[in-house]
Amino acid sequence: MSVDEIKIKVKDSLKRLLEIGEQEVTDQEDLNQLGMDSMSSVNLVVELEEMFDIVFDDEELLFENFSTVQKITDIVERKLVLPQ
Repeated sequence: MSVDEIKIKVKDSLKRLLEIGEQEVTDQEDLNQLGMDSMSSVNLVVELEEMFDIVFDDEELLFENFSTVQKITDIVERKLVLPQ
């Protein structure tokens, strides 16, 4: 799966979870400013794990790792490339 495909899926999930419709989400935009809170973060993590068939380690579950689309894409890409 390409980085662009990952990014599209991440953005689609965020738009649905944050209920922001078709609003454009940039790669570096602070998701907290779009309404990302602890509950939506947990929902996003669960959805990403199911969508990409990955598991995030406890030490990876920091808000800073999920604060922008780019950071989320990077961590998902690493999980897909590295063996579980």
